[in-house]
Amino acid sequence: MFRSVLAGLAATLFTCGSSLAQNEAPPALELFAQMPQMDMVTLSPNGQRIAFLSNLEGRRILVVRELAGGEEQLANVSEIRPESMLWASDRTLLLSASEAANSRRVHGVIDFSAVLAFDVEDGLEFRQLLRGSRRTGANLRLGRILGISAEDGFALIPAWDEGGNYDLLAANPARRGERVEANGSTITRDWIIDRQGNAVARVDYSDARNTQRIMVQRGDDWAPILEEEDAERPVYSAQGLVEDGSLAIRVRYNRSEGASTSGLYAVSLETGQITRQLFRNDQYDIGTVLTDPNTNLVVGVAYSDVFDEHVWFDEELAARQAMLEAGFGGVSVRIESWSRDRGRFVISTEAADRPRVYYLYDVASNNVEAIGSAYGPLALGGLRPRLHIHYPARDGTQIPGYLTTPEGDGPFPTVILPHGGPSSRDRGGFDYLAHFLASRGYAVLQPDFRGSDGYGREWEVAGYGEWGTGLMQHDVTDGALALVQANIADPDRLCIVGFSYGGYAALAGAAFTPDLYRCAAAIAPVTDLPGLIRYDIDRHGSLHWSVAYWNEAMHGVDEARRSARLRAISPAYHADQILIPILLMHGRDDSVVPIEQSRDMRDALRRNRADLEYIEMNDSDHWLSNAGTRTRVLTELERFLGEHIGD
Repeated sequence: MFRSVLAGLAATLFTCGSSLAQNEAPPALELFAQMPQMDMVTLSPNGQRIAFLSNLEGRRILVVRELAGGEEQLANVSEIRPESMLWASDRTLLLSASEAANSRRVHGVIDFSAVLAFDVEDGLEFRQLLRGSRRTGANLRLGRILGISAEDGFALIPAWDEGGNYDLLAANPARRGERVEANGSTITRDWIIDRQGNAVARVDYSDARNTQRIMVQRGDDWAPILEEEDAERPVYSAQGLVEDGSLAIRVRYNRSEGASTSGLYAVSLETGQITRQLFRNDQYDIGTVLTDPNTNLVVGVAYSDVFDEHVWFDEELAARQAMLEAGFGGVSVRIESWSRDRGRFVISTEAADRPRVYYLYDVASNNVEAIGSAYGPLALGGLRPRLHIHYPARDGTQIPGYLTTPEGDGPFPTVILPHGGPSSRDRGGFDYLAHFLASRGYAVLQPDFRGSDGYGREWEVAGYGEWGTGLMQHDVTDGALALVQANIADPDRLCIVGFSYGGYAALAGAAFTPDLYRCAAAIAPVTDLPGLIRYDIDRHGSLHWSVAYWNEAMHGVDEARRSARLRAISPAYHADQILIPILLMHGRDDSVVPIEQSRDMRDALRRNRADLEYIEMNDSDHWLSNAGTRTRVLTELERFLGEHIGD
């Protein structure tokens, strides 16, 4: 067992913000609205430095900290949206980031991404990789790093060339220069590299022919080893190589096994045959596939039960995981990063009543030392636990979800908080919005209704064609009724709140169950389903697989009934049925749901003289990726809920 050096935990956390007063006053709104004070924590290959994202006076900051002396270098990255970090070497840190902008080539707001290389031995001076490269054509996303070349430390980045081919480029992180590592085609969608960084396979997908292939190089040509016909959307995704040289592929569901959940399988690069199952859970889909940044190899997989669980194929990492779980006991433990020699690890823990806390684990000394928390003093306790529950739907199906209640006995004023997606799900642990609302005296239900992902294909497909007035919305409604029956929710003080698809569900609840809720708040909602499909066609073309997906997911009926069905379940066409107060908010930089969806809903509600508060937010994307936007949303929600269902 390891020795724990946790005496300095409180001091570490209190450097991230003001303390939680031990009295009746709830934690300050700003503690929940801030972006994480410690996020994307990663160790340098030699284990001497950590890099992470933090905040300083409302700005997003990249921090590089020397572990020996604690000295820090800071870089302001507030103007971009950081997405991931990877050390190219002990000296060079790569940051993948994006920003929203309008493009003449594509309809609506687009996310452009790129890779920035920071020199940690030159004051964090940085340069953008592939900027102005003559080897690239028009690219919206140059921010994806597949790995690092073992020979020269170049970053391997897929990119479209001027001929419309999707190539694999190797970019020099230290100075200008790149080379073509492998040439792709117009239908190439992904690349696979080995531990040296060499391209060993690629994935091709044709929207026009609905075919997917894994291609490997045979001499000077590329030949298919695995083919899927009649694939209206990609059936599998290639994740990388495992230790024995097999290709790891994620399969949405394996028909040969009769499996409903997704799994990870090993495929021979010689024959294209699936040789073994690497991992599949009978109840839950797999999530993130875990790779070793020092070898480019797949070493594990994550999936979500109540909390995120990590399963390691690498025996050493599996042993470390087991040891850490035994040492911490009772909380979710995650290995975040490790040095090249695996002498040091960054790990994190999370619980139902506190946000993630990060630690440095030193193998030689067998010590674990706290280095910070994602949400500062909120990690010291005082929050209410988010409990994993099940409740019965009207057809008897048990619906999973998360319930957070305030102190005391019910019934409470209650917020029903359906997630976005809808092909998404909620997970255990800290949730800034649910915990904020509970701290203000509201019970919060987050249902994983049918149509959510993570629970297998049958659960997700059960929601197809069930938007608005069907099964998906019924599951949300039944959650509210179950809380009323359990004396947790006050039936006269129910409000439904949601973001993205959750915003759609909130407006659908207001329109199609007008007697259930006393108010509804929708942030970045879908309101006009035919309009959203037209928008997707404008951006991607009518043959793109995403258009087929949305058509199937939204209406689930034949072509002849499509238009009428979509209008029938679109809140923007039924504003006359909404009789309760509505809060509608949308960011002008939303690249996922166009702001016109909220503007159309606003106009429809105003024509019907509805009780509406409408707010457009500058510099706000779909994910509320800055503290200013989150502060605005939480402030407006707190006021709105207080006026309509608060004490």
